[in-house]
Amino acid sequence: MKRREILNRIGITPPPASRVRLIVDADAKNEADDQFAIMHHLLTPKFDVLGIVATHFEQKAGYTCRSMEASYGEIEKLLRLADMDDVPFFRGCVSPLRSIEDAPESEGARFIIQEARKEGKLFIAVQGAMTNVAAALNRAPDIAQNLVVLWNGGGPYPKGRQEFNVMQDPDAARAVLSSAAEIWQTDQSVYCALEVSLAELKSRVFPCGPIGRYLYEQLEAENHVEYRPDFLLRSGENWVLGDNTTIAVLLMSQFRGNWHMEHAPIIKEDLTYQENPNGKLIRVYDSIDVRMTLEDLYAKLALAYGKN
Repeated sequence: MKRREILNRIGITPPPASRVRLIVDADAKNEADDQFAIMHHLLTPKFDVLGIVATHFEQKAGYTCRSMEASYGEIEKLLRLADMDDVPFFRGCVSPLRSIEDAPESEGARFIIQEARKEGKLFIAVQGAMTNVAAALNRAPDIAQNLVVLWNGGGPYPKGRQEFNVMQDPDAARAVLSSAAEIWQTDQSVYCALEVSLAELKSRVFPCGPIGRYLYEQLEAENHVEYRPDFLLRSGENWVLGDNTTIAVLLMSQFRGNWHMEHAPIIKEDLTYQENPNGKLIRVYDSIDVRMTLEDLYAKLALAYGKN
């Protein structure tokens, strides 16, 4: 089935001028929240989702140059369960950059370059390591003028801290921050606000057809794998749908004043920030509308896949 047929069930037609050209870049098999964000992007009518690029998560234990393939397979599975057969998806880079100038070849990087050279701004929703975006920019610096990188990652300001998405490829984050591409950042203090309970997900997501059932069940299973008492992010009955910030920043009005401009920091070896007065200015979000973002996800899943 075509994506537009699924979107027709939602029954919303945004003004043509509001539409956004967008690529989703996801480490889809890393944990359990990327899957929710991928579906949220796909179910948002104003997004012209050009494709999805699989991202590695090599720094996580248990994988050796095969995490990108795990992400690729998970994207394929999601699209099948979502009954969307016309959304292209691509293999990204298999491992972190070897240096800030490294430009590894991949079909995902080629796809980003191809789309960025077309007319109009291209938004890239980065839900993991920035490797694929950095590789594309290093291979084709001219595309920076057309890119808006929605960066879900980095520690909170002003000092920063070790943060999972930066840890996956620090040099890629450094490469994108030093490029000419526009960046909208939702750091760890912002994306951690997208907290949900398992009961909430079972009530609102699980009933939404095969895709809703899978979204819930894979997260519940991951909760048992990931939980440990000393990890403060987990309570045993909660999760953070942190990757959904890349939808939130394009769904909310620009009138709220919930972001500020910051000089792109230098990411030090310990992954904390060093102030960089000469760095380019990037947009840093101070907050997002959690209620609006989560309710939008639930409503779109119910309209697209719930019982009629």
